[in-house]
Amino acid sequence: MMIEFLRNKGSKAYNEISEIATTPNLLFSNDRGQCQAEANYNLYTIQKINKLIKKSNVSIAELEQTFSFVEVSWTAYLRKHFRDKAFVFYIWGDYQIPAVRLSVVSYYEGMELPFGCILKKVNLMDLFREYIEKAQFDGIPISEGSECGGEDVDEKASSYVLNVYSNIIKC
Repeated sequence: MMIEFLRNKGSKAYNEISEIATTPNLLFSNDRGQCQAEANYNLYTIQKINKLIKKSNVSIAELEQTFSFVEVSWTAYLRKHFRDKAFVFYIWGDYQIPAVRLSVVSYYEGMELPFGCILKKVNLMDLFREYIEKAQFDGIPISEGSECGGEDVDEKASSYVLNVYSNIIKC
């Protein structure tokens, strides 16, 4: 198996990622308006690899290899079960949880990924480099006297820039 090196470094991370890659539980609709529902249902949150990242026991190249394995596995699954359909596979880092998140949705021409913010598409190496730098592995620091700003939540979301890796999978 492509991610065998993880078995020696952290069996919990290996088991979590291996299971997600080999037995995905994905659901799709033929309705363009259901893209957000697909994204939510097909969402996976990977946290067990954080211990290896925090202790520098896994490199950026190994992270790239690990998540490329998931992408290749899901691509094979989608091509086996869905003919003449296209999908968007995507990954991003959620620094506050912290976790690496991934999902797949049906692809529709002219339709962007289901996020309410500005997307900056990056390669996997850049994505994981930033995740390692920004992830709050020890929790989110709380400053005394900090209050929620008066900005509208929608305004904050629409100006937030999210780095995301994405790839169109054609079956």
